[in-house]
Amino acid sequence: MQLQESPITTHVRDRFAIRRCDRCEALLAPDASTCSSCAGTELSRVPSSGTGSIVSWTVVEVSQSRTSADITPFTIAIVALDDGPWTYAWIEGTLPDESSGKIRVRYDRMISGEPYPLFVHQDA
Repeated sequence: MQLQESPITTHVRDRFAIRRCDRCEALLAPDASTCSSCAGTELSRVPSSGTGSIVSWTVVEVSQSRTSADITPFTIAIVALDDGPWTYAWIEGTLPDESSGKIRVRYDRMISGEPYPLFVHQDA
């Protein structure tokens, strides 16, 4: 399956961070507000490897939102990070055919004003 190119751009470059529970040290998704292991609410930001595999994705051809209408089509995915947690992510560019096995991606940057990080295909 060939996915559409995405015109998503940004000027922000940074390191990708996830959350760690201060009570039980479980690693959590970047947007977690409560620990899924112990229900702790004291969470710290820690650096992530920024790499993982796509679990599922969809290509959005038509957006109901006026703010994202200018970037359709775009790909949104669930990425299983090598660190453990899963996160939603924008995917930029064309991905290989899904029959080629796991699709590896790496963090590229945050998109100004958007809740999800941008990931790109990680060549083997």
